[in-house]
Amino acid sequence: MKKIFITILAFTALSASAQTVPDDLKVMVQQTFDHHAKIKSMETQQRIAAGQIELSKANRLPTVNGAASYSHVYPVPKVQLPGSDFTFQPVPSENVNAGIEARQLLLDFGKSGSQIKQSQAEANLLGSQTTEAKDQLAYEVANVYLNIAYLYNNINVQDANIKLLEETEHMVENKLKHGDAIDLDLINTRVKLESYRNKKVDYVNSLQKQMATLEYLTGEHPKDSIHAGFEWPVSGSLTDQELSNNPAIKTALEREKVAATGVEIAKAQYKPSLFLDAGTGFKNGYLPDIGVAKFNYNAGVSLSVPIFHGKKLRTQEKMAAQQVEVAKWNTQDVKSSLQKEIVQQQSDIAASKERLLTAESLLQQAQRALQLAQSRYKNGVITYLDLQNAQTSMLEAQLSKIQYQYQLSLSSLALLQLNGNEFWK
Repeated sequence: MKKIFITILAFTALSASAQTVPDDLKVMVQQTFDHHAKIKSMETQQRIAAGQIELSKANRLPTVNGAASYSHVYPVPKVQLPGSDFTFQPVPSENVNAGIEARQLLLDFGKSGSQIKQSQAEANLLGSQTTEAKDQLAYEVANVYLNIAYLYNNINVQDANIKLLEETEHMVENKLKHGDAIDLDLINTRVKLESYRNKKVDYVNSLQKQMATLEYLTGEHPKDSIHAGFEWPVSGSLTDQELSNNPAIKTALEREKVAATGVEIAKAQYKPSLFLDAGTGFKNGYLPDIGVAKFNYNAGVSLSVPIFHGKKLRTQEKMAAQQVEVAKWNTQDVKSSLQKEIVQQQSDIAASKERLLTAESLLQQAQRALQLAQSRYKNGVITYLDLQNAQTSMLEAQLSKIQYQYQLSLSSLALLQLNGNEFWK
């Protein structure tokens, strides 16, 4: 039994010193990216956004349309010449027109450029949102991974203590046969043993739920066992530059850029647009033979100048400026929230490390106390109650150490996420 305790302690000590991300966790994160519907949806939206950029650029390209029309007009003007049977008809009653029309933007003083910038900014925002969604999923997988490792360790400790109580049960039975113990000692041992077994059932049930969550995230059936280092590599403090790596900050800054392009577009609406128009085709109605369709063409330029739109453009500009202000306040709120969370996580890390040091010392003392209690109980020096207290102290010390390691692990992982660390790469 002593060997079993030493094995568990060695494993947890090795976990606490681990500084590299397990390879199987990296694989699980990549599986989540490939499997999760939300990521697939956002990646599809990115392709749509790329198409929107091409549409915005297409506004600078010429447009060419084919047109054909026929119309019958009645009545039509006719002039009977005096002293003659000839009737002059200046327009035909049957009108036919077929041709090609083209328009090319020559100059719009930045309007189309602003639209392209906005489409690009929106695509960048969507890319940042996709990265943020991946970051959240990756750390969700990491948290589940650590939950599973934590439950495995609790189950191992519970198994060790169940075996210890089974040995104690056998010891009490032998003493009872020789009249050195009472029935109550054996009953208490068996009650405690069943309590430990029930607690193990709770841990196993929680483990199965975490496994189901991991399978939902990755789309793959998880392995039977997961070994994870409890302590993740983190920096002591985060600078503003490091904080800018956080996906939430990047997304907020991209929102500012999108809002800024909205102001550019609103201001550009005051500016004129210059177009080149041209067309060619066949049309009837030309004198002297108005019934015969003839080849024709036209070319020219047109200028569109905004003059008055009922305060519409000014209102749009004002609203766009307000959107920029909202985006900046949102960025400030995100930064303040992250800074608050950083302070809280750093405080939790410091507290967990201090508790862990105390727990390691208590565990060593509890282990030594249990060894002495087992020996003395066999020799009849102490009562069963003293042995039971030593066993309970040992279990509590083991579970406390695992709990503090787990809390340190979660806080360190949260600090990594705040730092924007992409541990899966």
